[in-house]
Amino acid sequence: MHSPDITVAPPSRSLLLAEFIGVFFALPFLFFFIIQGTPPFPFIVASGLFACFYLLRDKEFPRSAFADLFGLKDHGKRIFITFFHLALIALITIALLKPEYLFDYPRHKTGTWLFIMVFYPLLAVYPQELFYRAFLFRRYRPLFPSDQAMVFASALTFGFAHIIYGNIPAVLLTLVGGYLFAVTYQRSQSILLVSLEHALYGCLLYTIGMGQFIDTNSFSLLQ
Repeated sequence: MHSPDITVAPPSRSLLLAEFIGVFFALPFLFFFIIQGTPPFPFIVASGLFACFYLLRDKEFPRSAFADLFGLKDHGKRIFITFFHLALIALITIALLKPEYLFDYPRHKTGTWLFIMVFYPLLAVYPQELFYRAFLFRRYRPLFPSDQAMVFASALTFGFAHIIYGNIPAVLLTLVGGYLFAVTYQRSQSILLVSLEHALYGCLLYTIGMGQFIDTNSFSLLQ
């Protein structure tokens, strides 16, 4: 039986704040301390499915946001120029600080690298953008009325979620990435466009050697 669309009404501001803290801060802490080392992808997919269900139930949320690339003409140049500069900085950084990591996945874990290039955008990127951009922007807008505050909230929660990998670089890298992705989503309102941007950076990190920091085995970096 088909469930009718509804306009999703948020709870009171205090309850919404408690929910926000619980979902985006308490749960990552729980994951880190209790089930660290567990592959996060089932949780990522589950959160993406939840966000998708929430957004589809909201009749005022534009369905075109899921698959249209509106905003590419206006924001594509900025996205690719920024990516080029940051990719160059990342490549130089890893070459200078961790040369043993440079192109580690393509050279030594070719099968894993190819799998990541194909399935990472589908199984990790798009679900995360559903959750940390579309859902967060839609659900928690009452807590962050200005666009800039909303962008920072999205970036902070996205970066904080990566404490599960047990290393500071993972948090810092995703904090910067989260800011870029939040800006793109805020300006374009396109989940697909921001997912493509996210996939560019994620595949870059796994290719040049920074994927070590966002690997499910990256807790070994603390040892």
